[in-house]
Amino acid sequence: MYLVIIKSDREEVVKRVGRSVEGIELMPGLYLTWTPREKVLKVLDGAKRQAVREWEERGEGPVLETAVLELTEDQYKEIRPMARSELERAASALLEEMGRLLEKMRSGKGGKNLLGWYRNLARRYEKLVNASLALDIEPTVMGRLRDRWKELSLEAGKMKS
Repeated sequence: MYLVIIKSDREEVVKRVGRSVEGIELMPGLYLTWTPREKVLKVLDGAKRQAVREWEERGEGPVLETAVLELTEDQYKEIRPMARSELERAASALLEEMGRLLEKMRSGKGGKNLLGWYRNLARRYEKLVNASLALDIEPTVMGRLRDRWKELSLEAGKMKS
């Protein structure tokens, strides 16, 4: 388990780097990841090269500072409540959004446009499940989330056919 710290004067740089590693954002610029260290370092090197390229081409660019810390088991135990809290928040928000999408699908309004929303939720659901498994943390709403996902998938299947 690694703690990745990303500091930049441009929020989009932090978000782009954060999306490139599999993990969860505990707070802005602070990511808990299970991605192999080599991959994390490769992503960070790419972001640094991009920043340097911007500075060379335009004479200005983002300030970017990074750190990758390998967590001991005791350190992970200290951070785990923060990870649990973030997973709980994400799971509850996803459950709510799935409910809204399911309602729209069943109402027959939105048609094929809802499939894009469905695909976006599918990616976020998969990311949440992967995080839950990797961190060995199951959000309290996970059972309801699985059931809602099944309902949503069945409705999406009806729309596709």
